[in-house]
Amino acid sequence: MKSDDDRWRLAVEASGDALWDWLPADGCIFSSPRLGQLLALPEPTSAIDWRSHLHPDDRDSVLASLDECLGAAGTGFDAEFRLRCRKGRHRWFSARGGVVARDAAGAAERFVCVLRDVTLAREQRETLQASERLWQFALEGHGDALWDWTLDTGMINISPSFRAITGWPDGAALRGNDIWPERIHPEDLRKAMAAFNAHLSGGRPMTEVEFRLLVSDGTYRWVALRGKVMERDAFGRPSRMIGTVRDVHDHYLSIAREKRQERELARAAHLIHLGEMASVLSHELNQPLTALRNFSGVALRRLEELGPAGNRISEPLKMISEQAMRAGDIVHRVRGFVRRGGLKSAPVAMNKVVQSVVRFAEFEARAHAVQLLLQLAEPLPLVNGDQVQLEQVLSNLVKNAIDAMSAVPCSRDLVIRTQVDHDGMVEVAVIDCGEGLAESVRQDPFAPFATTKQDGVGLGLAICRTIIENHGGRMWVESSDAQGTTFCFALPSMPAA
Repeated sequence: MKSDDDRWRLAVEASGDALWDWLPADGCIFSSPRLGQLLALPEPTSAIDWRSHLHPDDRDSVLASLDECLGAAGTGFDAEFRLRCRKGRHRWFSARGGVVARDAAGAAERFVCVLRDVTLAREQRETLQASERLWQFALEGHGDALWDWTLDTGMINISPSFRAITGWPDGAALRGNDIWPERIHPEDLRKAMAAFNAHLSGGRPMTEVEFRLLVSDGTYRWVALRGKVMERDAFGRPSRMIGTVRDVHDHYLSIAREKRQERELARAAHLIHLGEMASVLSHELNQPLTALRNFSGVALRRLEELGPAGNRISEPLKMISEQAMRAGDIVHRVRGFVRRGGLKSAPVAMNKVVQSVVRFAEFEARAHAVQLLLQLAEPLPLVNGDQVQLEQVLSNLVKNAIDAMSAVPCSRDLVIRTQVDHDGMVEVAVIDCGEGLAESVRQDPFAPFATTKQDGVGLGLAICRTIIENHGGRMWVESSDAQGTTFCFALPSMPAA
């Protein structure tokens, strides 16, 4: 009947492994014939001491591990090393074993280990690692950053280029959640995680998605991510995923520029049509305005014949005549602006412009329960410009301010302030206490065709800014919140005489 040792030896040799049985006290060694075959020795022997075949580079570490195993506190022996075969060739072996018997003092009496030839597996692993290094080198040379994600632990290794993009410190541990979802733009998060989940669940052969990633300077950049499950566990669940990240931000910026140019071209086309319409309308409006001015003049002369009885009517008629003349000037300037683009420049007192606009805005202000408050600096330098156009700018701002306060339940104060700024320019501010600019126009209130009014075309502020810039000035929004909005413009002052 075979002993337990015999059965165990038969099982080991049947698996193709070699058995090594050593009695440290007397140096007696037994090795199975398989070890001689693996080392390609010319003559079979049952007493091969594999320690004498160790590669010089492996000898010290392997023997140190063996001594540690033989010690009283030693555990198992598990090592991988090279052994010299016939004709000086070396093959890789893995050895697993331990002390199976000790004497009363704890000294090792018997040591047994199993040796397995792992040369082929080792070469395949090294070939795979070399391929991965070559693959990483090729991809990084193409501008792609790499990531290697162990799903079981959540740990993720990233290439130096990816680490530079994210600003993650060298050597610091990194988990997948530290990048996704933490660094994905909130608006892109659902799309990105859906792409990951679709691949991990087997719905897609690869994860391919583009999203904005938070980078080291605190901004978001568009990146294109690709990834694929490379390893699965015994149950078929994904355990390792490898992929690339490519910076495509410039591509997205290029697309955005093209769309913006398309919008600007469309706006330019609208403006051209509006210019043509303005030229036609100005010509058509000029005749009735002239008639209105003439008829009001006739009415005023006849009221003068009535004496004091006509005074109550004469004042409104004078205003009608003045407004008709002002409208005629505006029409004339519109035609000149469309045809030649020139300005009718002359010294202009901005305080007088404010007072003129307020005079004709009082009726609308009272109708909307708005109180006009003037804060005019005196003396104020003159500016060189077209008074009619500057009145139109201020009139537009005042009307917008009145409209902005239509829903305010408390007192509605509209402040118009003039002053000289730190650059010596004449500054005009129109301050309302409305609800602030709408989100849709807050980013650029002066953009053509941007409006929240149902009957608006969105050109008022755009034209106002163009007029101010044609005068060598600038126009901006000082502030806008739930307590109100402040529009400002500044014009170069004329040198003192």
